[in-house]
Amino acid sequence: MTFWSANNVEPTRQYRFTVSDGTDVWWWAKSIEKPSFDIDSQEHKLINHKFKYPGVITWNDIKISIVDTGAKVDQLYKKLKATYALPTSAQESTFKKNGIEKNRATLMFEGGGGFTIHQIDSEGKILEEWELKNPWVKSVSFGTLDYSSDELVTIDITVTYDWANLTN
Repeated sequence: MTFWSANNVEPTRQYRFTVSDGTDVWWWAKSIEKPSFDIDSQEHKLINHKFKYPGVITWNDIKISIVDTGAKVDQLYKKLKATYALPTSAQESTFKKNGIEKNRATLMFEGGGGFTIHQIDSEGKILEEWELKNPWVKSVSFGTLDYSSDELVTIDITVTYDWANLTN
């Protein structure tokens, strides 16, 4: 008998999660990193001793791997075009927009409705809910094509955000 069976506790499983962009559940999500953070440390010297003090918190980017269902590349590219003015030719020197603005970038997640990760149990109840605040897509890799493989094409997305809220 395992220790969690004796204590009527079930360990959480990696494959029990859902991802939502504010309106839709991303059933095509293959894997996702949970939010994480680092805290800087500052050293101060006092006579012959060094003392460390906590500094600024930095929330780390998360990586999402989704399965390309045929329309995902087009959807992501359309969202990029809505956020950033891509040039139409090499001679074009003026753009309609001035690069990427943060408020436009966060709209990539269905009107700024947020980005949520749910970790669920075997009955589908939510154990953890992570809500990313002000998320935006930092990078996208549209996958690899290979004649020697029959694996699914995956799209890797890196999302950055200001902070995350955890609800149990």
